[in-house]
Amino acid sequence: MRLKEWFALRGPSYIGQRAAILLDRYGLAPAKAVARADRCVTMLAEHGCAPTFPTPGRIVERYAQFVRHLQDAGAEIAVHSYDHVDLKASPPGEASQQLVRAAQTFEHYGIEVHGFRCPYLSCTDELLDALPKGLFDYSSNQAIWWDAVPSTDASNVSTIFDTLRRFYRPRSAQDIVCVPWIRFGMVEIPVCVPDDLQLHDGLHFHPAQVALAWTQMLEQTHKRGELFTLLFHPELAVQGEDLFGAVLIHARRLQPAVWIARLSDISDWWREKSGFAVTISRTPAGLHLSFTCSERATILVRGLGTCGSERVWDGAYYQLRVKALHVPAEPLPFVGLPANTPKRIASFLREQGYILDTGKTAACCGTYIDAATLAELTNGVELINYIEASPGPLVRYWRWPGGAKSAMCVTGDLDALTLLDYASRLFVR
Repeated sequence: MRLKEWFALRGPSYIGQRAAILLDRYGLAPAKAVARADRCVTMLAEHGCAPTFPTPGRIVERYAQFVRHLQDAGAEIAVHSYDHVDLKASPPGEASQQLVRAAQTFEHYGIEVHGFRCPYLSCTDELLDALPKGLFDYSSNQAIWWDAVPSTDASNVSTIFDTLRRFYRPRSAQDIVCVPWIRFGMVEIPVCVPDDLQLHDGLHFHPAQVALAWTQMLEQTHKRGELFTLLFHPELAVQGEDLFGAVLIHARRLQPAVWIARLSDISDWWREKSGFAVTISRTPAGLHLSFTCSERATILVRGLGTCGSERVWDGAYYQLRVKALHVPAEPLPFVGLPANTPKRIASFLREQGYILDTGKTAACCGTYIDAATLAELTNGVELINYIEASPGPLVRYWRWPGGAKSAMCVTGDLDALTLLDYASRLFVR
């Protein structure tokens, strides 16, 4: 990207404010940033959490020993392009080469390669299609906006807040279910915003206010059984030590549990879950269900009694402790759909763990969604809410392993370690 375009995208107000902040947080040598990132990993470990640091290949090349140290300490290092540039500004082939070169750099320096995040979340379908198949297991580029920020006086909102929101292009949590999905053969793991730069630098929140906003996001994702991918920047990690602790302590107290994992763990689980199946056979007394899944699977039952379950899981659901189940023939404890249901809707529901019936017995399901109702449900959130509000019996796989209700990741873009690292972006061709 040419300098003129770079400046035009940000504007003089954003550049001036951001430059003053960077001068305060970084030095000409990496010592300050190194100590900050190191302390971040140690502090998160004290709360049973390991972060994922998307890191540019050029930073790995310059500071390979330190990056390996972070990996050895339990952090995951994800690809963050080779140069920290807006990949939307390049043709898909050139943008793809940035990610390929970064992956090669990671391998050269002994850094495991699992997934990537584009700088500024600047990923496109054309870029994903241009990537060599199998290069990455996951991507993490879709931002989802959660309403966790109270009404703020416009005079208190800096251009940093507005500029970052423009870069992130978030979708609203009111319209999209915040869980992974398969995209171009990779697991797409969404991130949750607002992030720390928007809250601290953009809205001038102090750490306690940031902690409150993030805790509200955590509670919303837990209530909906979704994923809270906490997005932060290591340059603010020192100011955020107490707030990280507050959010993670709160997460540990929620029941059913919050599964705290790295992005690669989320990706591995989502692929593992995609292989789960149910075999259904008729018996004189009804139906026999046999579940083919790993030991980590969470199988939920409602409206059928305890069915050999040990305890109530959440709401009307029990967690099944065995891998086989006898149920009455009617109503069927599945989600019934018309035969002509769009493939994207059926695939979405299966990915959430629902057992679907689109055949002749679909209308016999305890939860049946006819074509007219299906047309009125305009997004995934409405569709899930409709199913969960249905009074009919239901058997399903849950989204998360080991009985967890929701999941949480802590992920911080390790963009640079010195002021020179930042300045060098301006001269990338």
